[in-house]
Amino acid sequence: MGDGAADRDFLARTARRAIVGGIVLAVVLLLLRVLQAALTPLAAAFVIAYLLDPVIDRFEARRVSRAVAIFVLIGLVGAAFLAGLLVVLPKMQREIAGVAERMPGYLERLTTVVIPQIETRLGVQLPHTIADVIARVRAGEIPLPVDEVRKMLAQTLSAVFGTVSSLVGLLVIPILAYYLLVEFDDIVARMALWVPPRHREYVVEKARTVDRLISGFLRGQLLVAMLLGLLYAIGFSVIGVDLAIGVGMLAGALALVPYLGSATALATASILVVLQYGIDWHLGAVFGWYVAVQAIEGFVLTPRIVGHSVGLHPAVVIVALLIGGDLFGFLGLLVAVPGAAVVKVFVEELFALYRNSSLFDEDRQTPAI
Repeated sequence: MGDGAADRDFLARTARRAIVGGIVLAVVLLLLRVLQAALTPLAAAFVIAYLLDPVIDRFEARRVSRAVAIFVLIGLVGAAFLAGLLVVLPKMQREIAGVAERMPGYLERLTTVVIPQIETRLGVQLPHTIADVIARVRAGEIPLPVDEVRKMLAQTLSAVFGTVSSLVGLLVIPILAYYLLVEFDDIVARMALWVPPRHREYVVEKARTVDRLISGFLRGQLLVAMLLGLLYAIGFSVIGVDLAIGVGMLAGALALVPYLGSATALATASILVVLQYGIDWHLGAVFGWYVAVQAIEGFVLTPRIVGHSVGLHPAVVIVALLIGGDLFGFLGLLVAVPGAAVVKVFVEELFALYRNSSLFDEDRQTPAI
């Protein structure tokens, strides 16, 4: 077969596969959109089962039945969660009560110390009292986000009316997760049997590649996020930041999204420390601890826990989460990273096929797909 015929055959086969893939993708997106409320608990349960399945497999390797292993794991997770609540909640309550008591002093320090310091250093004029703020709003110097507030209220009302269905979904998630964990290996094996035998080896290989990408990110990033939250909580407590534990927990939860957790920790701790102490060495200590934690994450935690083989660039993860959340809400956040991993695997293969074809290099023979 000549190069021209080979190129045409390669393009035709690629176009057919692209059309089929596009149709499948469109159907999947339509189902996610239409069945968003129903699929969200199922997706959350599947993520839980996916994360816990390797632990259950280790129990089974020690000749513990799968059902017993699941109950033991759920018991351990529940006990750890309750112990954390018993330790953290009382301290959080004391910190919140202390902040509430000290808030008048913080506001006074803000107007008498912090604002004058900012005005002196930046050469700007800021409002010092509520009356000043109201006057500037009326003069149009400070715009009010009326449309944003209206949109937020509408979303809040929607969430309130959906509380019952949300509660039902939350109750269903652990039940679904249990049954998925019991049948997880069988489900994976049966899904492989649905693939035609002539394509099974190829599909299984790609599925394993996607699994390595997803598991490397999710399990590794989850552990890194927990450690980051702990580091921020300890460091900010030593510095003397109010609500240090709460800031650390928030930063750890948001650290699942690259850069968001660290940025939140720095911004929140900086605001709190300025309200407490003004602009002094405490603010420098917060910045210093932030830099130290970033160094620990970049040189110790991420290389040792997540590793360099994950293959999902932070920018790709952020874009995927933004698109998924905007299109499908919480369900989109759950499927964004797996979807990005699948797209990455097949885009890389498409580029590999192109680079190995005669379209890219005339000395090569067009490979069969």
